[in-house]
Amino acid sequence: MVPAYTLPPNADHVTIMRALVKLTLGHGLASTLASDIAQACKTLDRKGGLHELDRTRVKTGTGY
Repeated sequence: MVPAYTLPPNADHVTIMRALVKLTLGHGLASTLASDIAQACKTLDRKGGLHELDRTRVKTGTGY
């Protein structure tokens, strides 16, 4: 699970991601997860984030 967190206004320049995994996650799956995250970051760097119009459609808040 990779939840999204909002930061306070004085820390809005900080980008974070918190990955929650089960204690039983093995080394092989942890390596695959790390590789997938690295690849996703490269893709986002290359393509950029959401267009502003798409960003307004993203649901945020509790209950999603």
